[in-house]
Amino acid sequence: MTYGGGVFVAVSYNSSVAATSTDGVNWTARTMPSIQQWQSVTYGGGTFVAVAGGPTTVAATSPDGINWTSRTMSASSSWTSVTYGNGVFAAISFNSTIAATSPDGINWTARIMPSIQNWYAVTYGGSTFVAIAHGPTTVAASSPDGINWTARTMPSSQNWVSVAYGSGVFAAVAYGPSNAAATSTDGITWTERVLPASQNWKSVAYGAGSFVTVASGPTATAAASP
Repeated sequence: MTYGGGVFVAVSYNSSVAATSTDGVNWTARTMPSIQQWQSVTYGGGTFVAVAGGPTTVAATSPDGINWTSRTMSASSSWTSVTYGNGVFAAISFNSTIAATSPDGINWTARIMPSIQNWYAVTYGGSTFVAIAHGPTTVAASSPDGINWTARTMPSSQNWVSVAYGSGVFAAVAYGPSNAAATSTDGITWTERVLPASQNWKSVAYGAGSFVTVASGPTATAAASP
């Protein structure tokens, strides 16, 4: 799920179903261009962009989250995450060195990650793109432009699953069960942090001055940090 242009947009896995909301409470069903393993959606430059797992070359763009148009990625891969920063969309993929960038979400150019990894999440902040890998692994990567990537080292070997940026800090959490998290001010040097419980932490986001992370599973677990 993402937010942009006054609209929340969510996409779903192994379906053509999407949804939009102006308040996060009331949702309206929307239709993606095809049934895909939609994995990630982001917003930038007045455009929503969604990428799919697979492997596939399928992506999609929308000006409003309602009307979607199928697009073609630069390579067939299991695309896991897409983000936007400094006029560029950047996407990464699972179990490969394959990445891609686009100025508009329509025309994509192949890029190369530093190593074959289960690249799982990418974000942008502080003039830097940061990608993390699912593992267990200590591998991460950073880039000033989404084109040239440099390998970085996380503080411990974990199933890193989500990364976010806010207030000058990158924060990453790990799927587990684990209580591992990590922070970095530059996307290069990371410091280990400890979450309040060992859980299958699934996603982290930043807003209103706080990082919030939620866990997957039968328990209603979340954590927040300023």
